[in-house]
Amino acid sequence: MKKVVLFGDSIFNAYDGQKDTDRLTKALAKRLGDAYEVVNISVSGACAQDVLPRVGSLPACDILVVEYGTNDAASWGCSAYDYQEGLESLIKQAQKITGASDTLVLAPSMPDLTNPEMAAAYSLEKLDEYVDIAQRDAGKTNSFFFDLTHKMEKLKDLPSFMIADGLHYSEKGISWLADVLADQINKMA
Repeated sequence: MKKVVLFGDSIFNAYDGQKDTDRLTKALAKRLGDAYEVVNISVSGACAQDVLPRVGSLPACDILVVEYGTNDAASWGCSAYDYQEGLESLIKQAQKITGASDTLVLAPSMPDLTNPEMAAAYSLEKLDEYVDIAQRDAGKTNSFFFDLTHKMEKLKDLPSFMIADGLHYSEKGISWLADVLADQINKMA
């Protein structure tokens, strides 16, 4: 059985507007089947640099899936330089600690920019910059990369994939994200 470790923020914790849930973990495990164990070690509200001290406690795994950048790219997040340094360090340390044979790095999640609060906190230009950083850091660490930002930008009716806050995923969004992750993991196998 292969072990998949999800290491991200509240997107991976499937925050529902009140609390973190295991909706994504369960949905991904169901899609991957009995050949995989899915473990979620995500930290809601975190930026890439925030979780560097926690990397040492990651469990051994076959596949590491890293999803940081959504909080980093917000107006209250961090600079592009700090994101790049933090993400690259996080990936390198996590690969060493977990012994993962494959790593998948996701670009930031795309917020619903029709939501006034999200439109005030995010810009397409900054998200594009952080996508480029995530892609470069994936390349520097011999990781697979998936452009979650632009995949979501192409979704018809993006708000229906989100809860009212415009950032976190509805049931429809969780199902879609689990499908995307399962597809990417299966391509790596």
